[in-house]
Amino acid sequence: MENKILAESAWDYSLESDAAGNLIFEVVCGTVGIYTIRFILNEDEINKWETEGTTGLRHLAYGVRDYPEEYIKRKI
Repeated sequence: MENKILAESAWDYSLESDAAGNLIFEVVCGTVGIYTIRFILNEDEINKWETEGTTGLRHLAYGVRDYPEEYIKRKI
């Protein structure tokens, strides 16, 4: 079964759900070199998505870009 895209912003982020029900967030990072960080949302991040929608995702994407080392540990 393919993942289902729930939200996306071009050259910014995408949020998708997988067959197991995980919410997977992928953020485009970098300036000279472009790379992505893809990780499963934790409970707090899911709550933000549920309460704030795309605004919450946009803020999370900013945080990933500002502090990528915190999210690279969770990279899948």
